[in-house]
Amino acid sequence: MRGLFAILICFQCFFVQAQGFDTTFEKQISLKADRFIGLDAFENYYYTIGSILYKKTPTKTYSYNNIKFGEITSVDLSNPLKIVLFYRDFNVMVLLDNRLNELSDSINFSLESFAKNVAFVSVSSNNNVWLYSLDDNILSLWNYETKKTVFDTRPVSLYQKDFEATLQVSNYKYCWLVSEKGILVFNEYGSHLKTLKTNVAMHIRPYQDGYLYGDGKRIYYRTDSSSIEEVLIENPTHKIDNFTIVKNNLYFFDSNVVYKYTVLKK
Repeated sequence: MRGLFAILICFQCFFVQAQGFDTTFEKQISLKADRFIGLDAFENYYYTIGSILYKKTPTKTYSYNNIKFGEITSVDLSNPLKIVLFYRDFNVMVLLDNRLNELSDSINFSLESFAKNVAFVSVSSNNNVWLYSLDDNILSLWNYETKKTVFDTRPVSLYQKDFEATLQVSNYKYCWLVSEKGILVFNEYGSHLKTLKTNVAMHIRPYQDGYLYGDGKRIYYRTDSSSIEEVLIENPTHKIDNFTIVKNNLYFFDSNVVYKYTVLKK
């Protein structure tokens, strides 16, 4: 069911009704940043200014900067006690604790047993990370404690012809590889579960029994077992290219402002 919304001009806020969900605007928060990373499970804010990563808590702001590697490609906040940073230009991963201190030496994939050109890195369980390699178009589960590959998938082009990944997102159970043609879904054992045909997914986040994704104009909710897409938010007055969801709170960042919504099942 298409979303219905009413704009309240004073706060640019609106209410959206989607099948099974109510989405309401809560507030907006000023945040000066070049890039909004998201929030962790404790609702601390993460963002970058230049090549510096910041963590903003209610009482303190922490920072991390590694001048050797420059701009940060991605930050995975799945485990706020073991944050994963990836520097694609240098093929390097860094692990940080909850105060943004390095937990160990940086991991250079060119020098480790993996020894491939990595495009995307995201977290799995048991000290594992998902690595997508441009060298062979393969998704791998790699353990950064043992420095060994747990398993490799087949080349992802076998699941969808001419597949070119533009984004990778995972949790402890699943990994989603996103392209302009659709989304490949893998389970924690590396098995390809299905290929989902969607609109162009600019961003994706796991949520409840499925995931949220945006195409720049709308935010959709979909389960992996359903082809029905529920519209949570449609055509807001701010950008929705980058978003994150923590518990039942949905956050967007646009022009140094974070917009917060609540999403509740009916």
